[in-house]
Amino acid sequence: MPKDIRPVQMHTMEQLLAPLGVTNQYKGLHIMSFNPGDIEVPILHPFRSDHFFLTLVHEGELSINANLLEYNLKKNNILMVAPNTVRQFLNVSPDCRLTSIIFTSAYLSATSIHTKNVEAFDFLSSQVNPLLVIDQEPADNLISIMKILESKMDNRNDLAFQDEVVLSIFTGFIYEIGALYQKQQKIAEVKGTRKEELTFRFLKILPQHFKEERSVQAYAAMLNITPKYLSQTVKEITGKTAGEFIDEIVILEAKVALNDPSLTIAQIAAYLNFADQFFFSKFFKKQCGTSPSKYRQTPL
Repeated sequence: MPKDIRPVQMHTMEQLLAPLGVTNQYKGLHIMSFNPGDIEVPILHPFRSDHFFLTLVHEGELSINANLLEYNLKKNNILMVAPNTVRQFLNVSPDCRLTSIIFTSAYLSATSIHTKNVEAFDFLSSQVNPLLVIDQEPADNLISIMKILESKMDNRNDLAFQDEVVLSIFTGFIYEIGALYQKQQKIAEVKGTRKEELTFRFLKILPQHFKEERSVQAYAAMLNITPKYLSQTVKEITGKTAGEFIDEIVILEAKVALNDPSLTIAQIAAYLNFADQFFFSKFFKKQCGTSPSKYRQTPL
């Protein structure tokens, strides 16, 4: 990263909760049940956050783009979004109702989950499929746990060990989610194909290298296959070619950076390793139909 550019600004937990009228949270943990359509000033542009975001849909539908992939959530669907994941809220149905639990990495660390049974908690990583589809009974169980947790957080009193009680309930909730993800992952492994595995591997390495490598050939070489086979395989599994994914992640990162007014377009071009501002602007306009400067002037 060039020395004259700082990391792309992220939305903190406080900034995301403010549109809901929430001014505080419980030591890096918050639970909320709401209709996204009721938010007066929704965040519609791509952004990152400094916390985990897990949402369970009760009714209706919600579409979210997370690290280039669009997830259409329906009743009893859960989506886990890890910190630093670029995400964007796309569409929400009028009848959508959901419950979200938001927590920081620091609060998660207090559970000590990361020091034991770590393989069961891959869902906390942005490198796996974050969508979980469950039946009504486990959904009801999770909702019950979240209601108990929310009640304990809202009705704090002078009794001893209240923080420990909240942390214990939260730890149990994470184990419940981990078990459901692990069950789904085992089913997926049985049904999976070599092409699906290859596509997953490509999408896993893409966020790690896109600033330096923007050619299909480079990623094909990393995966020891031909560029043609990579593009055909990714297209078959996702509906998009490998080249389209590469362009999309560059544009997504550019939009996140353009939403930070402290960064100049020249700095962003350098950050994304374009030869200069001209080439970056040309690429951005080709992909988005507008220049970086005009995009920046468009109200969010």
